Amino acid sequence: MKGLFKTFRSRLFLSYLVLSAAVLGSAFLLVYHKIENVELSALKAKLSDEAALLSARLTTNDLASPKINELAHSLGERVHCRVTIIAAGGRVLADSELDEAGVKGMENHAHRPEVMGAMAGRPAYAMRTSATLGKEMLYAAYPVRVSGGRTEAAARFSVPATDIAAAREPLRRSLLAALAIALLLSFLLSLLVSAGLTRPFNKIIYASKKFAAGDFGYRIQKDFHGEIGKLAETLNSMAASIEENLRRVELQSQQLSAAFTGMAEGVLMTGADSRIISVNPALERMLGLRAADAVSRPLLEVVPSARLSEICARVVEGASPVSGEAEFSVPVRGVFGVNASPVFTGGRVSGCMVLMRDVTEARRLDATRRDFVANVSHELKTPLTAIKGSAETLLDGALEDREHGPQFARSIYEQASRLDNIVSDLLKLSSLESPQAAVRKERVELRMFADSVIKSLAPAFAPRKAEVTNEIPAGLCAQADPEKLKQVLINLLDNAVKFCAGAPKVSLTAEELPGAVRVTVTDNGIGIPASHLPRVFERFYRVDKARSREMGGTGLGLSIVRHVVELHGGSVGAESAEGAGSRFWFTLPPEKMK
Repeated sequence: MKGLFKTFRSRLFLSYLVLSAAVLGSAFLLVYHKIENVELSALKAKLSDEAALLSARLTTNDLASPKINELAHSLGERVHCRVTIIAAGGRVLADSELDEAGVKGMENHAHRPEVMGAMAGRPAYAMRTSATLGKEMLYAAYPVRVSGGRTEAAARFSVPATDIAAAREPLRRSLLAALAIALLLSFLLSLLVSAGLTRPFNKIIYASKKFAAGDFGYRIQKDFHGEIGKLAETLNSMAASIEENLRRVELQSQQLSAAFTGMAEGVLMTGADSRIISVNPALERMLGLRAADAVSRPLLEVVPSARLSEICARVVEGASPVSGEAEFSVPVRGVFGVNASPVFTGGRVSGCMVLMRDVTEARRLDATRRDFVANVSHELKTPLTAIKGSAETLLDGALEDREHGPQFARSIYEQASRLDNIVSDLLKLSSLESPQAAVRKERVELRMFADSVIKSLAPAFAPRKAEVTNEIPAGLCAQADPEKLKQVLINLLDNAVKFCAGAPKVSLTAEELPGAVRVTVTDNGIGIPASHLPRVFERFYRVDKARSREMGGTGLGLSIVRHVVELHGGSVGAESAEGAGSRFWFTLPPEKMK
């Protein structure tokens, strides 16, 4: 029962029902008492009229007559009520309900209220229990005036209260039936009114649950008016506004998420306690991390870099951006540019956002560029110094010296040729490194192609009595740019002959590997120390700088070889031991590309 009236509808229904019952009950009581009073007044008037008629008939002789009791009996039967005649002193003269003996035994009525009123010369009424009959009676007394208008007796009529109640019972039943019908109608009306008033509230409650569940596209059907209608309109407007804001926020969130996910730079978010909140995919790839393993862990534990932790701590403490570089050894080795900015929540720093980019290659390229500039400067300075010195000597008079003058002129020519070779190789290297560099591959029969290259180099190798043998199997083919492949073979064969202490012996071999053809140039030269092998394909790198320059080398030949082979999609390598000759190899695509 306690839960029965918890709903607004049930409480509203009960309120209407109680109010209706109270109003109808009050109306019933008022009407009932009003009609009761009207009936009582009518009865009193009737009794008074009967008493007045009796008093008008009575005479002094009647009052003294021994048959007065019979008169009372006949009159009582005619008017259907008790008739009592009382003398002025209060002695009962007659009573329609008693015989003469009973009348003589009745007590004095002088002090009865209705008798006292009648003796005073006016009609009087009273409702009380009769001492004689022992039941409640309604009394109406009227003065009996005789001989000059003097009141000598009182004529009293009375009826039992039960008769009055019996007369009122049909009226009470009719009123109760009317009340029951009115209560039933009130019950039904209360149901209809409460249902009508709660229906819009139920719609609003249902809509509120929809909104709470996130369905802001739902709208309340506004089929009611007044304040509730305005409330529904306000809720619909609020839902539309929230839906639009959520759509805007979702779009912004998707854009930020796409930017966060698609950024080439790594992004790292930490809290004020230096614990990782999130990382983007770029950072996962960059550092070889998994977001699931990194989130919620301390930054220094995931990325053990004191420099990075110091930058983040400065951002949180100073509430201002900090930039710098951090060198990592784990989880990866490299140099990373770091831009860190504070994240604010409620006006306070709640964390740090770190933008990281891998600058390892950039730093390596910077170092390579510096080395290249230094090497070029050094390589150019030596012949330029020689040319300048020889030219100054000639200008100082050696031009007329027929014995020594030609030597200085020859030196200028040799050094100029050396400069030309360096510039030519630099241009070749620049062309190969250009984004527009391309190769025009075609089918090349390697043995025949190598024979033609060896034949073209024979005049240059003749003074050294170099023995170059071609051991490439006949019919072995590769996909290559003939002009560029010729450059590779010339550089490798030229180096093999140059760096032989005695009579050079060089051999060319080739073999077919899975997905590639490998060509190898083997010599019996002075060899290369193992510590130099990883760098022999770098620009201007020389194992023996003095010997290389004496032989006219530019230090760019092997670098050109590497770039040409890589343009073909192949790779290069070198195997050597000091004093035991060297083997240089490179790979090319096979005749038929898979």
